Amino acid sequence: MTQSADIKQGASISPIWILPFIALFVGIWMVYQYQNAKGEEIFIRMPHAEGITAGKTQIKVRSVNMGLITDVKLSDDRKYVMARAEIDKRYQHLLTEDAKIWVVKPRVDQAGITGLNTLLSGVYLEFSPGSIEDTSSYFKLLDEPPLIANDIQGGRFNLLSRDSEVIEVGTGLYYKGYKVGQIETANFDWQEQTMRYQIFIKEPFQNLVTFNTVFWVNSGLEVDLSADGINIKTGSLSKMLKGGISFTVPERENPGDTVKAGHIFSLSKNYKKALEQRYFLYDYFVIQFEQSIRGLNPGAPVEYRGIRIGTVVESPAMLIVDDKPAYFATEDTRVPVLIKVEYKRIFHNAKISQDFWQSNLESWLKKGMRASLKPGNLITGALYVDLDIYPDAPPYQIESIASYSVLPSISSGFSVLTNQVSEVLTKFNKLNIEGSLSQFEKAMAEYEVLATNVTALISDNKTRAIPDNFNQTMAQVTQSMAQFDQTMKQFRKTMSDYEEGSQVYNEMKSTMAELKQLSQELQPFTKSLNEQPDMLIFDKNNISDIEPRSKN
Repeated sequence: MTQSADIKQGASISPIWILPFIALFVGIWMVYQYQNAKGEEIFIRMPHAEGITAGKTQIKVRSVNMGLITDVKLSDDRKYVMARAEIDKRYQHLLTEDAKIWVVKPRVDQAGITGLNTLLSGVYLEFSPGSIEDTSSYFKLLDEPPLIANDIQGGRFNLLSRDSEVIEVGTGLYYKGYKVGQIETANFDWQEQTMRYQIFIKEPFQNLVTFNTVFWVNSGLEVDLSADGINIKTGSLSKMLKGGISFTVPERENPGDTVKAGHIFSLSKNYKKALEQRYFLYDYFVIQFEQSIRGLNPGAPVEYRGIRIGTVVESPAMLIVDDKPAYFATEDTRVPVLIKVEYKRIFHNAKISQDFWQSNLESWLKKGMRASLKPGNLITGALYVDLDIYPDAPPYQIESIASYSVLPSISSGFSVLTNQVSEVLTKFNKLNIEGSLSQFEKAMAEYEVLATNVTALISDNKTRAIPDNFNQTMAQVTQSMAQFDQTMKQFRKTMSDYEEGSQVYNEMKSTMAELKQLSQELQPFTKSLNEQPDMLIFDKNNISDIEPRSKN
């Protein structure tokens, strides 16, 4: 008898398949752990990859490792290098948009020698976190380490310079000799032809910067040769070697309100120029001089009896009259000079000073106020404009040129002295000395006749018959006449020394001729001295004519 097989349905999944599921789970877990442990990925743009090695170059913040460069490649246009870095997730909150990254390597700069520890370990990237909350994954490598760390509190301002020397980045800022900040950036604006600086002033010294603060270049050694004389100022040795920028509020000036960060100030070449920025209220005038203006330079002072009230703007004034320069006029040989009267120099309240000047100017001119050129410095030959009252000055006439009011002037200096000497010699030559001597001789002859007649009258017997009192009186008259006669003889002898042909007369005539010749010789000398006032010390400048040359 045949037995039937007992068939049972087995398990559909073998236990062996558990292993792949476990492996898959472990893999997913490892991927999760890897991704979870993996830091933030950032990209750093740099001009070149000198010293940067993928998998080796570290990124540090305050000497603590925070990331690693994982890849370095050249950009598609080959203009820069893009580096990829991985940042530890614990420091992801530091990746702010204003963060800074730079290469730490051996450097020699104003701060000294830094980065020597990288000679053995290799270069690394220093990361300086920013202060804002927005984060970023793209950064640009700085060419130089920042001078001011982001965590240092203070204020940043801007300086604009048009004529001062170029100041290097890192140069210190000083307030009354104390260093309170430094220059962060320096850029040249080629379109406006100006230097732009960003400065940083540490807290709390940024509160010293107000609306009326002035900035100037402090080179440590300043030599000023002007009409005011020679002025030499020296600073500390560090300032002489590195220079610096100083700032302050001028004396007797209201500081004003504290300015906000980013305010723009003007940077002057020296303190003297910085002070002139205060004189913003002024009026222009033209002075026409009938003499040489050599030595009168722009910036020369305009004074009233030693008190500075303004500044020379243009010498000569570049004014156009009838489509021609004013100093080339054929009818008028005077040379125009443009000045400005700065009212704050007269009184600290500029508005009051302006009203006072404008209301009294006409009366001053009627009283004889005139402008003249005075020597300010014999070494440099610099001149300045001096205003003073000359009661004997010719009456002034209201005049204007190219819309500017004209202040009347008078000649001064050696030219006036020469004219006065010439006038004296001319008047002396006009004296009729020979005629005067002839008249005196005639008078002496008449006196001798009179004296003889008087003597004969006294000696006459009839005269002696007159009473004794009269005789006594006549005796006294005789004695007086004798004394007068002796005196006149002595005077005649003295005057005979001045007669034509006498030695005294010849010497006097020779002296007058020498004075006249000296006056004639003095005229070209004074003319040259007016043209070059410093010729007493330096050689006269002889500028040779330029010879035209043909092109080879």
